[in-house]
Amino acid sequence: MVDKPPAVLPLADAASLPVAERWSVARTKSRCEKALAEYFSELRVPYFLPLVANRRIYGRHIRRSRLPLFPGYLFFDDAILPRQRVFESRKVAEVLAPPDPEQLRAELENLALALSVDDSLREARFGDIGREVSIKRGPFKGLHGRLTRYASRCVLVVQVSFLGKAAELEIDEAFVEPTR
Repeated sequence: MVDKPPAVLPLADAASLPVAERWSVARTKSRCEKALAEYFSELRVPYFLPLVANRRIYGRHIRRSRLPLFPGYLFFDDAILPRQRVFESRKVAEVLAPPDPEQLRAELENLALALSVDDSLREARFGDIGREVSIKRGPFKGLHGRLTRYASRCVLVVQVSFLGKAAELEIDEAFVEPTR
């Protein structure tokens, strides 16, 4: 008897960046990111939905969940699925094609690396503030971004320039080296 792969891949596997021929972005309808991810999973379309840990306290109860880092956006392989099929999900408002797919792929790999080590990233302001660095040591080795200081802490800003979005995480300055 041959083992068949599961029909639906779990959302937790979306933290690592799958192999894709051409990444594009689906701008979803409000709060439909996870439902669209399940739709792509059923169709066997590689997708990337960056999820971060969220904790809310209600009195004595703590609710933990995983929420999209960039609400309203999901990355998927545009080469596998015709646009008509994407809109058949009824969860997509718009499909955005990047002008430089290789740059988007590199930025998504960078973001996936950051999420694989620390899922407590948070959305940050996008911009050119800070100097470009790469991390040479520690758990984030290989990550690229902009180093910014806020009071006594150092923050690495990881950007997805096509969307004008960024995420930040705290980093020890001893692990970074300037790239220029």
